[in-house]
Amino acid sequence: MIIFPGALMSNAEENAVQQVRESELTIVKYGSVSVKCLIPDAKVFIDDVYKGAAENTIESVIVGEHTISCRTGSKTVSGTFTVKKNETLRLEARFDEGKLATVAVPEKAEQNEVEKKKKAEPVRQEKPKKPVPVVEVKREEPKDPRDERRRLHLTTMQIYFEITPSQEIHLDHKANQAVITKYTENKTLAGRYYRTKHNVLLCDAGPCEMGWSSTFLYMDESGKSDAFLLNWKEIVFNGITPAGTSKRVLEWCLNGSCSKLEDSSATDTEQQMDMGRYKLKWTKTSVIIRRADVMTEIVAAGKSLSDY
Repeated sequence: MIIFPGALMSNAEENAVQQVRESELTIVKYGSVSVKCLIPDAKVFIDDVYKGAAENTIESVIVGEHTISCRTGSKTVSGTFTVKKNETLRLEARFDEGKLATVAVPEKAEQNEVEKKKKAEPVRQEKPKKPVPVVEVKREEPKDPRDERRRLHLTTMQIYFEITPSQEIHLDHKANQAVITKYTENKTLAGRYYRTKHNVLLCDAGPCEMGWSSTFLYMDESGKSDAFLLNWKEIVFNGITPAGTSKRVLEWCLNGSCSKLEDSSATDTEQQMDMGRYKLKWTKTSVIIRRADVMTEIVAAGKSLSDY
């Protein structure tokens, strides 16, 4: 059919021209893809283009063959699959098997049977749920800033230590990280030891010395810092003497100024020492350092140190 420019066309001629034009157009067909994955945050790529997270249906995928992959942080499974018009390609990422597999979809007849069985089953009536008891939330009383300060600054440092049967030194320090920084500790052991039938520790080949040392910084409520050094040493004798079987020495330093305590008694005798605004209490198994001014304040308020 030849149409001259400017010539008028009938309706039949216009329809014929329109059909020719539509036949020349390429109609794009689409399907969809769904990838099942048990690993959270898995990502789906189609032809190396990110399409979204797994467990979501990806719409408007051009029909035909595509390279589809499912990726996590360190693993990838992929394969080549055909997307069909108006159908959903269902895949499953099986990382333990190292593959991306298709998921079989039940035929319509099987689906109808499943739906019939579901309809035939009697509807179960849910039991009425018990009312959830209303829990009354108690409002916390506002904390006394004086008590908070005392709780934070009463005990500067607590160190507990023991000598195990195998002559190992075990340390356990308890300190508030809000006020104590730069804590270090070191343990030393020299000589050879043995125990008598009565479990008395003596020196077999000396000198027999056991020791530990500790350093740390304490900061008070005004921001002032004090540097501490604790140095403990026990000298074990090679026999039982009138002074006992060993002698213990504790040296402690505050900002470079040092003092020393000694103890050779067999019993767990408590010793105390004052240095500046601190009070130290020493026994065979512990060293406790407290702020003397906070101790006085607590007693004056009619309270006990054990409350803090």
